[in-house]
Amino acid sequence: MTIGRNPCPKCGSEQHGPPAVRRPATDRWISISHTAGIGLLAVSPFPVGVDVEAVREVRVEELVDATATPAERRALFAEPPGTARGMAFLRCWTRKEAVLKATGVGIGSDLSRLESRFWAPGPGDVTTTVTGSPTTWRVDALPVPDGWVAALALPHDAAREIIVRRH
Repeated sequence: MTIGRNPCPKCGSEQHGPPAVRRPATDRWISISHTAGIGLLAVSPFPVGVDVEAVREVRVEELVDATATPAERRALFAEPPGTARGMAFLRCWTRKEAVLKATGVGIGSDLSRLESRFWAPGPGDVTTTVTGSPTTWRVDALPVPDGWVAALALPHDAAREIIVRRH
């Protein structure tokens, strides 16, 4: 199998577009994420985004202005400082990154313009205009072992049978 990149939907560059299987030819979309101790690969018949982060200390106060919407800031600072606030930030971050990977543009976009709704239980809809026109994505947490936080984004109207395989 050969992995390459599809063109970036914003500028057309293949230097930073979303990953794609080049050989063998396929109509499947892929998304890849990894962090210390774990990697994820999502394969889908429609655009998909996945992100995973290791649970760790996060300096939320230093990152929040560049990454959060006003509603996200309120939800983050409603959490007690320390572990709870850091976990909330990682849930927010993985949702945003999964959506941006699904759009094909990645985190080079303005994260403070994308509201993750991380505080809502279960899957949630996230709408973004990072590619020019609005698109809505269904975002949900992925089941990963303790020590990591992960999210998956699929088009809002996509069939949603998700199969998780661990190797």
